[in-house]
Amino acid sequence: MHIIHDIENFEAPWNSCAVTPGVFDGLHKGHQALIHKLLKKRVDARVLLTYHPHPDLVLGKRKSAETYELFTYEEKLALFQSYSLDAVVFLPFTPELARMTALRYLKEILLGKLKASHIVIGYDQCFGRGRKGDYAFLKKMSHRYNYSVERVKAVRGSGLVISSSQIRNSLGNGDMETARRLLGHDYFITGLVVRGFQRGREMGFPTANLEVPRSKVLPKQGVYTAIAEWGGQSYRAMVNIGTNPTFDGKQLTIEANLLDFNADLYGEQLRIYFRKRIRDELKFDSMEALVAQLHKDREVTLKEKL
Repeated sequence: MHIIHDIENFEAPWNSCAVTPGVFDGLHKGHQALIHKLLKKRVDARVLLTYHPHPDLVLGKRKSAETYELFTYEEKLALFQSYSLDAVVFLPFTPELARMTALRYLKEILLGKLKASHIVIGYDQCFGRGRKGDYAFLKKMSHRYNYSVERVKAVRGSGLVISSSQIRNSLGNGDMETARRLLGHDYFITGLVVRGFQRGREMGFPTANLEVPRSKVLPKQGVYTAIAEWGGQSYRAMVNIGTNPTFDGKQLTIEANLLDFNADLYGEQLRIYFRKRIRDELKFDSMEALVAQLHKDREVTLKEKL
């Protein structure tokens, strides 16, 4: 799979392609429907075009870079690689690109650089200044520039059109079951294991403390059952997202206790797939009371399937 960042200096090695453009911030079932439709096209190449950084950040629709990405660049890349795409274009989203007209975007990028002969677009997807590049625009221009266009219908879940906003709401409520249903897979985070306060080790529950990008959306604070992935192996894990109120903590931490595991993970990348939320993070009167609860959490976590 070709990974393309420099579109200006890119020369397509194919004569024609099918392309689907979009933000693909959640890569949920709606986005997956676009990809599956794209992959059915009999062309030289099937190309997905997305943006980095997120357009909302560049356009000022979000006040900060904190907690807006469902999946980071690296995570999206890993998800894209699970499909039989021939190329993924990460188009740098800049104020200049935002000002580009839909016609210029179509002619210079989709038809010019990527040599698109077929365009797959979502039911509400748009591109170009003023969001003029919608399905009606593409259909009208297709006769002039000799390409075909196809619109994919909205995908529904829980009676509503599946969207990244729905997924963010589910994560904010700690509702991992709904998030999984909308995504089609477990929501996950990827982080670097860093040194913590070592309290878990003292209690017999050593934890891997994860450092994740500030932009990453985290589930609601609390305790979760999860599956940790490292070194090509999967392990049941119980994960705490919170401030450790029993120890009067102030800093938000992500701590994963991998069951039946004792290797040193410092400096390693660890991926956590969330299964379900067990409980709120609680302030216990004593360490003994906390340890007793951790044993109960462990019993719940042991029931998760790898």
